[in-house]
Amino acid sequence: MPSAPSERLSRAASWGWCACSSSSSSPNNNAHAGSSTSSKEDPQQENISGAGPASPACPCTAEDGGGPNNKPKRLGLFAYGTLTMDVVMKTLLDRVPPSQLTAAPGWRAAGLPGLPYPGLVRDATASAPGRVYHDLTAHEWLILDAFEDDTYDVAAVALADGQGQQRAVAYVWPAETPALASTWTPEAVDVAAYVSRCGAWRREWEASNLRVSE
Repeated sequence: MPSAPSERLSRAASWGWCACSSSSSSPNNNAHAGSSTSSKEDPQQENISGAGPASPACPCTAEDGGGPNNKPKRLGLFAYGTLTMDVVMKTLLDRVPPSQLTAAPGWRAAGLPGLPYPGLVRDATASAPGRVYHDLTAHEWLILDAFEDDTYDVAAVALADGQGQQRAVAYVWPAETPALASTWTPEAVDVAAYVSRCGAWRREWEASNLRVSE
C-alpha cells in the first residue's frame, strides 16, 4: 500500500477495461506492464499492453471466451494477500465483489521485508491460494490500482480453478526486488490496524482526486 495517494494513470486502465472492446480514448500509459515478461517468453505470465487491437500481449484474447455480442471477456483480479480479506475490500470499495476461491500454480505469496502484505513470486514448487474477483467497475479498478504499491508489475497469470484453467490479472513482485523466502500468511497482519490504514488511505485518495477534479 503506498504512503500517499497516487495521481498517475491507472495501470488497470489498460487491462480491466481493455481497449480491445472500449473506446480508443482509454488511458494506456502502463509503465509497470512494460517491464513484465512477455507472453512469448513465459506462457504463465503475460505482459499486459495498453490500447490497440487484440494482440498476444492483450488480456482480451479468444482463448478466454467471448462476452456479450462476441466481445472479448475481460479478466478478473487475482488477489493473494490482504485483498482476499472481506473487511479490507469493503473498506476500500464499500462492497465485496463476487469472487471464487482459486490458486496460481507456480507462484508463491512471499513475505516482504518490513511490510504486512505479500508479493507474488515465481516458485515452481508452490501454488499460491487466493481469490479471483469478477465484475469490478472502472472506478473500483482505479481505487485498487492506486492502492497497490508502485513496485508491483501487472501481469496475467494462469489459475487452476478445479475445472481446467483460467487467467486473471495479478500484481506480481519483480524478480529483481528482494522478497522473503518465507510464505506470507494472514496471521502476519494486525487486521484492525491495517483496516484503519486502508480507511485513512481511501479518504486521502478521494480527497486528492476531488482536488484534482476541481
